[in-house]
Amino acid sequence: MNALLYFILIAMGPIAIGGHFEFNNVRCLVRDRKFMEFDYCFLRSVNRTYKYLSLKTKLHKLPITNTVTSVQVRIRENKRILYNFDVRFDACKFLRDRRNVIVNWMFQTFSEFSNINHTCPYHHDIILDKVPVQHINKIVQSVVPDGRYYMNSSWSVDGIPRCDLVVYFTKS
Repeated sequence: MNALLYFILIAMGPIAIGGHFEFNNVRCLVRDRKFMEFDYCFLRSVNRTYKYLSLKTKLHKLPITNTVTSVQVRIRENKRILYNFDVRFDACKFLRDRRNVIVNWMFQTFSEFSNINHTCPYHHDIILDKVPVQHINKIVQSVVPDGRYYMNSSWSVDGIPRCDLVVYFTKS
C-alpha cells in the first residue's frame, strides 16, 4: 500500500509527472482449462505511435456470480522490487457500487474498451478490444512515476483461481 500512497502523493503534489506509457508484453495464463480459455491475448503495434492490447476469453461454465480479483503492480529496477502495490477486491461488489477509488481508477484504464460494464452475473465471454496505449497514457501519466513495471491480475471464481493476466509496461 506504500506504493499507492506514493503514487497519490505525487499526483496531488506540486510537481507534475509527465511521460510516456508503453506496453512491453502481455501474458494470459489459464489455471483451469475446464472453466475457461483465451481465444486470443496479444499486443499489436500498428505503427510507431499506435499500439493496443486485445484479449478474449471463452468461458465454459456460466453464469459467473462470485469473482475475487487480486492486482499487484510492481516496479523493477536493477532486478530489485522497489515498490509494491497489492489490492484484492470482490469484483462483483465493485461493479455494483464502484466505491473503491483505486480500483475505479484502474477500471477506467480499460472499461470503455471492454464488455465488463455491468454487475454480476455474467452470461457471456469477456472481451477487451483494442485498448490503446494513448488512452492509458492519459490516465496514468500524472500518477505513475517513471520506471519498468509489471502488473499481475489474478482472477478467482467461486474461490478457485482461474486465470492470471500479466502486463509488462514502461513509463518514461
